Amino acid sequence: MTPRSSRTVRANAQDAALRRARAIDFWQSAEDLSELGGDPNSMASLYILAGIAASDAICASKLGEHSIGENHADALGVLRRADPSLVASLQRLLSRKTEAGYGGAAVSAQRLAELRRAAERLVQAARLVPPAR
Repeated sequence: MTPRSSRTVRANAQDAALRRARAIDFWQSAEDLSELGGDPNSMASLYILAGIAASDAICASKLGEHSIGENHADALGVLRRADPSLVASLQRLLSRKTEAGYGGAAVSAQRLAELRRAAERLVQAARLVPPAR
């Protein structure tokens, strides 16, 4: 992959497929952990990672690039170009990343359900987007 700028990296069909597979794996891990009655913060973190990977897959498929780096505004901007209808879902996930991964308090059941819905929307969209050319 050749860098396009400091905020994105070129991506091909193989990259998109890899990010899609990663999104599905994170999603399934969160679901499995839920069935086992696992830690809500761990589940939340997995849903967040699933959504991020799904966003990358969507952008890679539709734009031939995806965001890299830690700046969440960059990732939202790239997704906005690929599919503006999904930006709110990614925003919701990214806004809770620190809380889920590093916060001292447990993620509430309501918050976890919110994150699950946002991740599900992105993962489902990633499953449906045609592979990059």
